[in-house]
Amino acid sequence: KNTNTGENILIDDNFKIKSLSRDYGILTGYYEPEIRVSRTRTSNYSIPILKYNKKFKGMKRSLINEEFDNSDVLLWTNDIIDFFFLQIQGSGVGTFENGEKTKILYSENNNLKYTSIGNVLIKKKYMDKKKVNLFSIKKFLRENSDKVNNILNENDRYIFFKLNTSKKDSPVGAFGINLVPNVSIAVDKKYYPLGIPILYKEEKSKTYKPSFAMDTGSAIKGKNRADLFTGNGKDAETRAGLLKKKLLLYVLIPYID
Repeated sequence: KNTNTGENILIDDNFKIKSLSRDYGILTGYYEPEIRVSRTRTSNYSIPILKYNKKFKGMKRSLINEEFDNSDVLLWTNDIIDFFFLQIQGSGVGTFENGEKTKILYSENNNLKYTSIGNVLIKKKYMDKKKVNLFSIKKFLRENSDKVNNILNENDRYIFFKLNTSKKDSPVGAFGINLVPNVSIAVDKKYYPLGIPILYKEEKSKTYKPSFAMDTGSAIKGKNRADLFTGNGKDAETRAGLLKKKLLLYVLIPYID
């Protein structure tokens, strides 16, 4: 699958290439966002970042926002929209006003169904389907603050976090090791075993790109569906936010004659 004959031989002699479906799926992107945080609640920092408590299992987002106690709070943040997208991405970096940083890592969820607010905005005719992406959604929410809570509460799924003081490591995926930017993908493990090497091909592209199945996601369902980890920071956010390509996945299954 590569113009380099040597690499072709390496793959052909050591792997069986398996496609689960010839129907195109979708490749999207995810990233590690940065969010402003505080250890204490203030008039500015009043949005709670919560750790998991079993009392939240099965509780809707709107109710969690009313029922939490101070003992459930890890940190406070100043932006409900940035916090919501931290929950969508699953982990991130918290930055204090003095410049100190901390890793905010996925811990648990409330075990309720994920609903895409992009689909909600389309259904309510607030946005055109062709124009929906990370940035257009954020722009709409910031320009319509009176609608924010109702729209976000359409997604009952709520993500809880834990802290890690390490600043160097990238997030750890569902496979249990650190994600590698532009190599690690999230897949539906019902079809693709975690840890397996995968070649992916975007529609109209002649290039087959290497990746590893290292993560999962509540919105990543089905064959030929993947989410590419793009890294952290604004550039990673831009790449992830605009990434939406038709996709085919080819599993590389190691074997020995």
